[in-house]
Amino acid sequence: MDASALRWVLAIIGIVLLVGIYLFGLHQNRLRKRAAVETFTREDIDSAFIEDEQLREELGNLNQIMQQGDLDEDLDQIKINPAIEANLTPIELPLPDLFVADLLADIDEQNLISYLLIHADHRLITGEEIENAMMHAGIEIGAEGYLEYHQSGEHYFTIASLSVPGHFSDMGQLDFSTLGFNCFINIESNHDAKISYELMLKKVDELVRLLDVKVYQSNHELLTMANITQVRKKLQG
Repeated sequence: MDASALRWVLAIIGIVLLVGIYLFGLHQNRLRKRAAVETFTREDIDSAFIEDEQLREELGNLNQIMQQGDLDEDLDQIKINPAIEANLTPIELPLPDLFVADLLADIDEQNLISYLLIHADHRLITGEEIENAMMHAGIEIGAEGYLEYHQSGEHYFTIASLSVPGHFSDMGQLDFSTLGFNCFINIESNHDAKISYELMLKKVDELVRLLDVKVYQSNHELLTMANITQVRKKLQG
């Protein structure tokens, strides 16, 4: 074999080796990505607490539910509590005494879906902050002084104050303030509890963004994906 032929053979061998190394690298990278995805999925299932992107993907399927009549809205950007179980620390400040409005006290616990919106440091929310947030979220004050969300003439959920007197009739007063909101649905009297729940989640998310509050369950624990899933199963009947 002359020198020219040898050079060609060596060049071909070199090219084959380079291609082989490149393909091997792609294969290893694909395996690493697959392992990462599988690991995340398991951790995601093990972790009850909600992470922003996780919740956005989870609530993406709400579009199909909401595409009924005038309920066709974009729910892809929902963000409630940006926390995962591994990074959570116990609440440092004990929750203050929260007022339970008369309207809530009359509802059977089995028929009540209720989420609390409170600042992490428990600072008060002023009347002006409430008015601005509710205006942006499309929530209005009802005849009895409670905040209500309506769409196409239907009433979907109600918001009570966590401070005395429990309603917002005096919200226009300069000294009005509240520890937070109790967003709730009475399953028994609601015309479509499943749609109402999804709408409430969306509006709660908007209030989280507007007021920088956290979302708690009625037992004062942070809202979790496990809780949301449990409520959805309950409403599916």
